[in-house]
Amino acid sequence: MRVKEGISLCMIVRDESEFLERCLDSVREIIDEIIIVDTGSADDSVAIAQRYDATIISTEWNGDFSQARNLSLAAASYSWILVLDADEMWKHTLWTKSELLEWLEAGSEEVWGYWVKVTSLLGISGEERVTDEVCRLFRNDPRIAFRGRIHEEVASSILALMPQGIRHSDIEVVHYGYLDEVIAAKRKDVRNMRLIRLALQQTPDQQELLYALAAEWFQQSKYDEALRLLLPLLAKLDPTCGYHSDVVLKTAYTWRELGQIELALSVVETWVTVYDDFPDLLELAAVLELDQGRADRALEWLKQAKSAASTAVRYTSVSGAGSYRSLTLEGMAHEQDGRWAEAEASYTEALGIQPGNGAAWQRMLFLGAATGRPQAIAGVAEWGSLPLAAWQALVSAALAAHRPEWLLRHAGALGPAQRGKPLAEGLALAQIGEDAAASTALRLWVAHAQHGPEAALALWALGHKQRERGVPGRAAATRQQAAVPEVARAAEVLLQGEGAAACGTPSSLALPAQALAAVGAWHAWLRLLQALPRGGALALLAALPPAARCGLLRAPAHVRAGLLALCGTPGGAQQPCADEVPAPALAAHALLAGTLALLAGRQSLARDWADYAARITARHAAAQGGPAKTPPPGLQTLLRLTESGAAHALAFQQQCNMLLVYL
Repeated sequence: MRVKEGISLCMIVRDESEFLERCLDSVREIIDEIIIVDTGSADDSVAIAQRYDATIISTEWNGDFSQARNLSLAAASYSWILVLDADEMWKHTLWTKSELLEWLEAGSEEVWGYWVKVTSLLGISGEERVTDEVCRLFRNDPRIAFRGRIHEEVASSILALMPQGIRHSDIEVVHYGYLDEVIAAKRKDVRNMRLIRLALQQTPDQQELLYALAAEWFQQSKYDEALRLLLPLLAKLDPTCGYHSDVVLKTAYTWRELGQIELALSVVETWVTVYDDFPDLLELAAVLELDQGRADRALEWLKQAKSAASTAVRYTSVSGAGSYRSLTLEGMAHEQDGRWAEAEASYTEALGIQPGNGAAWQRMLFLGAATGRPQAIAGVAEWGSLPLAAWQALVSAALAAHRPEWLLRHAGALGPAQRGKPLAEGLALAQIGEDAAASTALRLWVAHAQHGPEAALALWALGHKQRERGVPGRAAATRQQAAVPEVARAAEVLLQGEGAAACGTPSSLALPAQALAAVGAWHAWLRLLQALPRGGALALLAALPPAARCGLLRAPAHVRAGLLALCGTPGGAQQPCADEVPAPALAAHALLAGTLALLAGRQSLARDWADYAARITARHAAAQGGPAKTPPPGLQTLLRLTESGAAHALAFQQQCNMLLVYL
């Protein structure tokens, strides 16, 4: 069949009515025909395709993506083929159809296809994204065919015809199939695992399938299973294979997730000469250095990552690699060494590139709160344009950090976010001491299906605060509006002095403890911790999220002193027994106690705790049969801040505050 000059769109479809129309609309101005292989749709997919004059080929699904793809290629009648999935969309260019075709036909005869950038949106609304290059636009030739039952690809057949036959392009396709709700609805993970296992039964040693299986295990956070496949692949594969760089990245990342930081770093260092322009790999090296408390070495890696930002498109790369992601990590490295101005500058630059960078906003909030400079983010917030989800995250973080003045200052910008978090107003009022107004605001939500339980818990906590302040009438009124919530019953038993027999575990008390802290009921909060069994208070504190630990800095001095008293002395009666608690938990307790001692100005006691944590960490490493490890960043910082003369250094107190947040 003699092909005509033009572009055929080739697709396989099954039950894609939710996405198909958007996909076809995006390309209708640049294609000449639509070929759709339908593998058994039960929805309106076929009817939608017919409205676009598509040629429909109906076939039974046999679990082989390449076979279905190749059916569509065989029916194409134009000189170039564009392949899309229904959950993708062509990102419009300035080219008209005739200009695009002229560009294709004017290319060298040695060009048989083009790499197209596929940008996959991740998360709830695409707040994160991953880019990859895939051959999706190629010549219509019967020798070109897809290969692979799953994760099918056409590039290998083109390169077999012409080794340099695929060129890069500026064309981009946006993919919606990795959004959380789409993955949940379609159960792609289950489907992929089934198809990969079926294919491996036929060709058990096929490297592409083993890589696909490793990627599925990795995606499901089953790192032991992933590593079992990744290590042999890394030993066998040649860097010229299209997915080798991703195997390197996933192997290093997997070692990190399994706690083997030095092994992860050795993978990066082995391959960085090959992939010195892969910003994601360079950023991972920086993260690994930060894991070890080596901020200056992390900054060196990040400098390289930023210089490689323009080449991210050559790899499977996350959004912002080499740009705002590197700048955010750069800010964290500066924070680790107590360079507040440099950290703030890095975060501000990151937000200038991507105003919706929630990680940079959150770090800015922690930095401003812990250093007593909440105004640090004021200017940035005024010109920044955050998505709603990021604003909502900041509302939660600001409340946990006890920075209601920041919320009040930005009330206008935060209005839509606070509508999604309606308890924020009541909690902010409680934190500035307007308890009566807080009670009124919270009572509005007690009967709400979604927010009612949290509102009842906050009112319970507020009742304790009002009693502490000698307002029994108001406290009684608050308790009448909402009985003690089920989640707070164990905490109430302890607070009423009825013994610890039925108090539950520290983890079961986390929510009521956080509610007491959130409204500023510090006396009740401390009494709750004091009533816990041995080690329970430290376990509860260690489980707090960073923002809530930041909020402890706003607790009255006598409350922080009470916390320190709960810690006792290293190895003393207040410490959980070593045979009852894993070594990492003991070390975390020691770090927390040492930081509280630092905040109280008790340098000698803080050093004792630091040494105790170092001994536990070393013994644990020896017991695991591994080499001596570099102390984790928190311990390194605690050791540094408890050295002789450290208390006289500039910004010493701020570094102590930030250490509490890091833990």
